[in-house]
Amino acid sequence: MKDKKPYLFIGIAMIVASVNPASLILASQLEIVRFSFDMTLVWGAGLIGIWIADYLFRQGKMKSLLSFNFSTRGLVLAWGIAGVIISYWYFPGPFDASVISSIMRTAQLLSFLVAGVIGGVGWYGMTNTWKSISMFSLFSMMASMAEIFLELGAYYNTNLYSSYSLQQFTDTAYFLFAMAFAPSTFYMVKWLKDLDLF
Repeated sequence: MKDKKPYLFIGIAMIVASVNPASLILASQLEIVRFSFDMTLVWGAGLIGIWIADYLFRQGKMKSLLSFNFSTRGLVLAWGIAGVIISYWYFPGPFDASVISSIMRTAQLLSFLVAGVIGGVGWYGMTNTWKSISMFSLFSMMASMAEIFLELGAYYNTNLYSSYSLQQFTDTAYFLFAMAFAPSTFYMVKWLKDLDLF
């Protein structure tokens, strides 16, 4: 099995890059930066989660958790638990509260760390097909969010996240759409290939 130790160091670097005084100040002022650093934090914690799962597997520890994770293909941890935690913070109320209140922002960041680790452990139990489907779903949902944001912001002058300006809301939608377009296409083809359907 491939050594996962680099995942730990890369994950820590990503977390430090997304949670430091400079990044926190920028994120409080720019919505695009906020989304970017939030994603970086979750992905970094996810890499640490993969490393933790691999370490536990190699050490023969927490076998019941790992067995459950493999039997559910990692979907309960990655999509069921981590997905719900992350999604909660992007409902308008909790999101705006995390921008206005430092206590809520701290709770959000801690939640993202926990969700990332849980998601990473879940990822460790996925087959290649489920990994491809998960990545396709993730980027497709991002593109869908971007489309909804664009329609609300550009056509209806409605801002879901009132803690930032309408212009920032629209710019963030374009950013999310640009980020999601190519990966969603790639992973759609990949999971079809993984299933021998393409």
